[in-house]
Amino acid sequence: MYYIKKFKKKVIDYLFDHPFQRDALESTRNFLITLLSGFVFAFGFKCFIQPNYNAIALLNTQAESLVNEITIKSLASSGASGICQVLLAILKIFGCTFLIDNTLKDITYWALYFAVNLPLLIMAFVKIGKRFAIFTMLNVLTASFFGIILPNSEPTDFINKITLNLGNEIVARVFFGALCTGLASALAYSIDTSAGGIDIIAFYISERKSVQVGKWSAFFNVIIVSIFSILNCVPLDPVFATHQMGAIDVSAALVIFLFTLLYMLLCTIVIDTINIQNKKVELQIITTNPNLSKIILANVPHGCTILNAQGGYTGKQMYIIYMSVRKKEGKHVVKICRRMDPSVFINVMPMDQVYGSFFRKPIR
Repeated sequence: MYYIKKFKKKVIDYLFDHPFQRDALESTRNFLITLLSGFVFAFGFKCFIQPNYNAIALLNTQAESLVNEITIKSLASSGASGICQVLLAILKIFGCTFLIDNTLKDITYWALYFAVNLPLLIMAFVKIGKRFAIFTMLNVLTASFFGIILPNSEPTDFINKITLNLGNEIVARVFFGALCTGLASALAYSIDTSAGGIDIIAFYISERKSVQVGKWSAFFNVIIVSIFSILNCVPLDPVFATHQMGAIDVSAALVIFLFTLLYMLLCTIVIDTINIQNKKVELQIITTNPNLSKIILANVPHGCTILNAQGGYTGKQMYIIYMSVRKKEGKHVVKICRRMDPSVFINVMPMDQVYGSFFRKPIR
């Protein structure tokens, strides 16, 4: 452990003195995380949210029987993917039969996915930050790319085998789909970017109001899913009857809506658990070191309040330092305090919201 810490310190010192190498390493790390985020989203969508049950049914008679028993073959998605589902539903209502062709379905959907994100990416570039917009665009392109190339058109494809093994376990599909979507968004948020779509708007609002991202995403997504559920009940052109793509009844649409609410709730939990960018804690630091506050302020971009106190047992002069910091900064402050004053006493308390001046690192 000692040698690992020593090596880590050497790396940090080296990167501090070599800004070009530091920026190159950071960009490479962000690039890899962005690729992973796009892949995870595309995989979860094709495997759990909108599987290709037509291909699965061709595997064998048992698979065909199982598919026929499944009531919910496609769950409603959220964000930009949910908007694409809404657009496809509208196009189907107007009789665009070519969209039913399995060879064009993926290309059409993921092309729409990029098109829906385009105006939001422009907004991100203007209102949030250039770096944020560039990596978000890369995330959207990656998700679209993997959404097209990940194979699920043949019955024996890996994705279809996973879907078949889940069978009609709708709750399992909701759980794993939410895990993939939430993980994809949280990975993007961890490097101060987003996975595109509604996440861009949620990120913008959360940074301006300094609140958690998840609830804003949920608010916009409920609207999208409600529209999609309503459109599913609209009767389609009779030509769709030959493709088994007619409108579903109200009860089935309601079931899809309820399962999607569960999906979004799980997504919100995953995002807010992994993403700690806007989580804050209050530190109550009790120390005998009169210079500790100056040391803290030299290492953390936040202010503090100092109260004079007296130890109840020892009668010594004490100092109580109050400060609000981001959760990941809190660990850094605790480490500094314990190094400078081994007898320090620290309370760490979670906070819901902060009103007033609170420094936030500018988004690039």
